[in-house]
Amino acid sequence: MHALQGEPRSPHAPTGSPLPVRHHRRVFPSVPAAANRGRSDCFSHYIRSKCIKRIESYKIRTLPDGSVPVFLLPLSLGVSSTALLHLLSTALTAQRRRVSRARYALKIVHVDETLLHAHAPPPDLAAVRERFPEAGEYSVVKLEDVYLFEVGEEASAGDRAARLRRTLQSLPSPTSREDLARALRTRLIRRLAARHRCAGIFWGSSTTALASHILTSAALGRGASLPLLTQDGAHEGTLNYHPLRDVFKKELVTFARDVLQPSLWGLCVAEEGRQKHTAANAISARNITVGELLTQYFETMEVQYPSTVSNVVRMGDRLKTAGEERMCCKLCGLPVDGGGNGLTLGAQDDGDESPREMCYGCLRSIHGATAELNWPVVEDRITKS
Repeated sequence: MHALQGEPRSPHAPTGSPLPVRHHRRVFPSVPAAANRGRSDCFSHYIRSKCIKRIESYKIRTLPDGSVPVFLLPLSLGVSSTALLHLLSTALTAQRRRVSRARYALKIVHVDETLLHAHAPPPDLAAVRERFPEAGEYSVVKLEDVYLFEVGEEASAGDRAARLRRTLQSLPSPTSREDLARALRTRLIRRLAARHRCAGIFWGSSTTALASHILTSAALGRGASLPLLTQDGAHEGTLNYHPLRDVFKKELVTFARDVLQPSLWGLCVAEEGRQKHTAANAISARNITVGELLTQYFETMEVQYPSTVSNVVRMGDRLKTAGEERMCCKLCGLPVDGGGNGLTLGAQDDGDESPREMCYGCLRSIHGATAELNWPVVEDRITKS
């Protein structure tokens, strides 16, 4: 907004001070402050509308017994999942005020991955609980707890951590370790959703994160499972939703750090650790992983070429699964995509049928391991992919 031409200056106004702006009989003492406040309100409305419209498209309804459905929200303490928690908490509070009842409830879970990052501080959700006390029920689980779903598992927490640490250290490359850790994290979250009888999972993935996930999965041999990893829909009886799939990460950073008051950036402790870890690995090309490389690429691309990032996600949305019943991979839990000895790199077909229990992505990641692997295995099941 600009001062009206010919607007009289107050006789008490100092020389060089900005002219007051009259608009609908209101006087704004500072043009830049009013303009920034207006832009912030518009941007906040933009982010909220993107998320809420996506959630409304899911058509969440009350359960047949009259109770509200519960959705699991994995909280990584990154900017995307923290912003999603804020948006959902605000929406639920508004629903309670308007109709005295929310349409759904949240169970917030954080996966402690200090086993992967020895120097990382243990997670502390106290600040998050204080900021969003009525958002839902909070809990913290460790990545090695994925062994709790193994048939007959009775090992202690220390034994589970040691088993997973030895297994990951035996993998041939940082990319393999990152890939399998991500697969186990996803499987743990889905198992927790099933154990707590949640109706679905709200993943805090932005457009940028989904684009990186799509190309990373394709590069690591998991292209056949992309519809189950990145699309909204049901898998293993649990709904998987991505309410922020229409929002770029750069927009969420601006929203959390610069728009919201008080800022959410202080709660996004994973962002600082992730940036330091990636910068350290970038010094040595041997340490940087495929996932980190593609994440850097898309976070750079979204600044100047956001349509390119969106096109990758739209391409992933058009992919379809085979639609036939297949055995679940005993490691990641996704359908086995015809995996066999012929799919392992450099392996000889000796007639052993055991590799067919794994998908191609897992076979590729564990190829070249230096020790016998001890993965958390659950009962084999048949799924329709």
